[in-house]
Amino acid sequence: MRPSVERNNATTDLVLFIVTMLVALILHALPSRLGGGPDLAPAFPLIALFIWSVRQPWFIAPPVLLLVGVLQDLLAGAPMGVWAFAFLVAFSVMRLREADGAGGEIGPLALRFTLTAVVAFGAAWGAGSFAIGAPVAPGPLITEAILTILLFPIFAWLFARRKERSTFS
Repeated sequence: MRPSVERNNATTDLVLFIVTMLVALILHALPSRLGGGPDLAPAFPLIALFIWSVRQPWFIAPPVLLLVGVLQDLLAGAPMGVWAFAFLVAFSVMRLREADGAGGEIGPLALRFTLTAVVAFGAAWGAGSFAIGAPVAPGPLITEAILTILLFPIFAWLFARRKERSTFS
């Protein structure tokens, strides 16, 4: 008996999700590991999590958010739990699916991502400040948030172009 096409698509999407998250985590950690330059990189894991939350929402469960956040903290050298907390807060606050707008157009998605990023970076700032016992300098986080927000439409457009596999349209 042949497996159904739907099961194959779900398996393919799960593999793509895992690969995408690993690549996003590595890309985010590269600047801090290379040294010599600023430790700023767009929050690729946040972008990937958001895109997958639109494409396959059931992949983005709290344990996944915790795992990705802890891996991001480990790879980037942040205090443990900062990004896990930030991802949980951001995706809990911004969980309303109706906010995507009709047809999942890029504009409403970019607006929703911007709000998600603001919540995530705000939560990361708060958790980081709590972890070290003093307010964290907001400049690098603000720069990283701006880079992340500006890059999001490019990634959203790339995923939305694959209409046969995307739920954006």
